[in-house]
Amino acid sequence: MQEINQRTGDVLAAVILFAIGLVWVLGARAMPHGEFAVPGPGSFPMFLGAGLCGSAVLLLIAARRGGAGARVRFGNASIWSTVVALLALAVLFEPLGFFPSIALFVGFFLRLLSGFRWSVCVIAALAAAWVVYLFFGVLLGIPLPIVRWL
Repeated sequence: MQEINQRTGDVLAAVILFAIGLVWVLGARAMPHGEFAVPGPGSFPMFLGAGLCGSAVLLLIAARRGGAGARVRFGNASIWSTVVALLALAVLFEPLGFFPSIALFVGFFLRLLSGFRWSVCVIAALAAAWVVYLFFGVLLGIPLPIVRWL
């Protein structure tokens, strides 16, 4: 793996975050924003994109003020596992449905990044998927993909 200084890594991360945020902001412009009391479907992506752009600018300012910093390795197994898991979530979300895909996603990360036993990871992943379903599906009333294979 290639080694880069921390400042270069921060600038690279800031540029990528800003580009992602800009895509979200531009995509949200095509959706209705609603009112302050009743936000529309474009409100959350707009705030998310603006937040990413703002975070990127702050990271860029911090990188500009700091020195070169220590040498760091570019990439590791956890980062690439995250990319693969996000791609798998995007592909499996519709065919599997909301609940199983989110439970698998959360369970994968709990097992990968924590020292918890399998049983704890499974219970926590199911609980997290249930809470996310209650928030988005019930509280916000967003229609979520259902399990079609049962």
